[in-house]
Amino acid sequence: MLSTLFLTFLLAIPLPTKPAHYVTDNAGALSGDTAARLDQKLKAFEERTSDQVLVYVDKKVPEGTTLEEMGAQAIHQWGVGQAKKDNGVILFVFTDEHKMRIEVGYGLEGSLTDAKSKLITSTIMKPRLQSGDYNGAVEHGVEAILNTIGSESYKGSGHSVAEANTSAPIPQKTVLVFFFIGAFVLILIMKSLRFRRQRAYSSSGFSDSGSSSSDFSSGDSSSSSDFDSGGGDGGGGGASDSW
Repeated sequence: MLSTLFLTFLLAIPLPTKPAHYVTDNAGALSGDTAARLDQKLKAFEERTSDQVLVYVDKKVPEGTTLEEMGAQAIHQWGVGQAKKDNGVILFVFTDEHKMRIEVGYGLEGSLTDAKSKLITSTIMKPRLQSGDYNGAVEHGVEAILNTIGSESYKGSGHSVAEANTSAPIPQKTVLVFFFIGAFVLILIMKSLRFRRQRAYSSSGFSDSGSSSSDFSSGDSSSSSDFDSGGGDGGGGGASDSW
């Protein structure tokens, strides 16, 4: 057991952390409008089909690994696709090295085959990338991927995994614990206020101290993460290409 874990550690590749969005552009190749539009498109696609499709753009493949190794490890470690369905896809584009890859989860091999993945990269994306049109290449590549896997029988739940995790009901035991803690704190606060009021009135120099000067900012408490992994377990294939 220990030897297996040690071997796994030695074979581990330098993988970036799991993306927080459906579209990650560390190379600055995409416009803000394009990235935002694709983010919403891929989120809506997951809600409708449960399939998770990510776009990952960077300058170079991390040192110590190959594009194929990174693709297989990323779809597994990032958990792209739903558990037991493995219906995830990652589109990789590395601008400085002029490399790209479509990594496909086991559950989508039947529709997005290696041959179809290669067809998307070579005929749809490559000509646009060669002319410097990163926005068009990624947008049309994503559209081709979605159209290809859209015929799968998976059905979405109407929300993404990130939304489901955010809106998951709180267990009743947890609610009761917080209720009793809140009641206890409220009692302590009331006793403290009563004690202060009694001291103030008993003193000869009573004066109104006014409102507290503590500053509270409500702000936007919503999470900035649009993507959360569904628990997919691995990739089944795909295709690498260059331009």
